[in-house]
Amino acid sequence: MTAGGVAVAGERLFQRVVDHVQDAIASGELKPGDRLPSERELVEQFGIGRASVREALRVLENMHLVKSRPRDPRGPLVLPLSVEPVRRSVAMLTSGGAWGLAELVQFRMIADAAANLLAAARRTDEQLLALERNMARMRACLHRGYAEFSRADLEFHELIAEAGGNPLVQVYGDVTREAILKLIQQTILDADDQTALMLQSIRHHRAVFAAISERDGLLASRLARETLYAYYADYVSPADREIMADLVRECGGRLPG
Repeated sequence: MTAGGVAVAGERLFQRVVDHVQDAIASGELKPGDRLPSERELVEQFGIGRASVREALRVLENMHLVKSRPRDPRGPLVLPLSVEPVRRSVAMLTSGGAWGLAELVQFRMIADAAANLLAAARRTDEQLLALERNMARMRACLHRGYAEFSRADLEFHELIAEAGGNPLVQVYGDVTREAILKLIQQTILDADDQTALMLQSIRHHRAVFAAISERDGLLASRLARETLYAYYADYVSPADREIMADLVRECGGRLPG
């Protein structure tokens, strides 16, 4: 946009509105529950056409930042911040081949180790009880198939991340686990003995639970890396397997065998 207000060729006018709203949310000027100006007011405020304003609102809705209803005189609603854009970005990078199983597992070894360490320090008795109930559901799922078991498995890690109290560890750990599951689930579903895999998972979860219960953060952290190595080392290249082994050794862990 020039000083005189004339649009530069090729400039996407709707982006001015998108950038303004993003900046206002990031600075705290706009908070969940606030309203943006109406379409007509945005047209006047930014000096752009109604079509550009509507395109900006579509983009902001796709980013899960606002919710807009046609002809709503109150203006679009600012939504609570969502992890959906992060989840969508990770899914796109994974499905597009930019990130593979090895990169995701290596990151998860770091994130889950941190989540376990934090949970051991910060967990409450109520959160321990929630983990116990989750493990009971996992045992009940042994006869219901791996798909249902995997949902309980994901919940176990979500509960630990929540107990750890660090939202960044929680968000990125969650989306990484989901991405890994999508990549590896069919391989597990095709396995000859799914029950053995599920029992192995329950044993590992029980050990992590015990460490968190005793507030032994270093042990809980080490178990995360050892367990992930045991699960996924056979599915990655030798070079990536060695990196995973180094992550285990770094925390004093032991490799299988």
